[in-house]
Amino acid sequence: MKAPNLSFISLLTVCLGVVSHCTFGSVGDSEEEKLVILQNLIFFNNNQTIAVGTNLRGYDDQADDNLNQFSLTSAGNPYNITIQTNTYIHWETGTYRINPPNQVLGVSTSSSEKSATAVAKTHTPFTVPLDLPADDLYGKSYPFLATSIVSNVTQYNSTMETGASFLYPNTRTANLPLGVVAIANVSWEEIYIQMTVTRAPNTKTVTILLPQGNKQITPKCKIPIKNGRSGNIEILVSLSALFQDRTVSGTPIRFLDQLPIGTDPVVISKVSNVNLYNILQQNLQAEDITFSFPGCFPGVER
Repeated sequence: MKAPNLSFISLLTVCLGVVSHCTFGSVGDSEEEKLVILQNLIFFNNNQTIAVGTNLRGYDDQADDNLNQFSLTSAGNPYNITIQTNTYIHWETGTYRINPPNQVLGVSTSSSEKSATAVAKTHTPFTVPLDLPADDLYGKSYPFLATSIVSNVTQYNSTMETGASFLYPNTRTANLPLGVVAIANVSWEEIYIQMTVTRAPNTKTVTILLPQGNKQITPKCKIPIKNGRSGNIEILVSLSALFQDRTVSGTPIRFLDQLPIGTDPVVISKVSNVNLYNILQQNLQAEDITFSFPGCFPGVER
């Protein structure tokens, strides 16, 4: 759709300020006439989409260039971990849901979002996707991740604030409506990890097979989709965080400390070492542990 000569906000200001000079039907001075104007302007604005780049970025939060090597402490004991090159993730899908930019200007004009009196509904908070038909711009899911098997996921090919990172090559540009990111969803067919774990003086080989799953990722601040946006939307993936100790409701959850003593190699799957398998599944689903959006700071837009 061709971009308008005036910005949406400017056009809205003019139209609401001088109703008789900007109409979409019969001229009148009632509140209903103003509402019709507003809804038509919103419909016009809501039917714009822009191309936004996306990144899926792996990191280990160790401030060095070795993504495949990191150190963790579990139950007070140090562990050194090396991820092997035959590790891979078989991604299935990745999608975004987008909400209108705010509660007033971004109201959808679809039939499901209007009451019997034609007063448009608002939504809050921005991280709750609107309940709209699948053909509505704010009811659709927008793909950003192509199905593929990505191997050698700890190979350094980029940098971020904490040092080396791995940009997954299967992300792509998404055509998104103007607004804010409500939620992201990633799914995988399989996650296969092979690594060595050393707690001096012993080293063991650990093989992990995690079957099909998915994770919803919620922003912690507004991630704007707007004309002139600079920078890609990013989702972070941390394999090192997958193995770190956590505390839930006062109870410690420790993966490394529970690796079986005297066993080498160790195979973890839904039929082998099920207690460890369950911990990894919990860590995959925990908020902002393995999957997260970058953190937000006051005055900084992501």
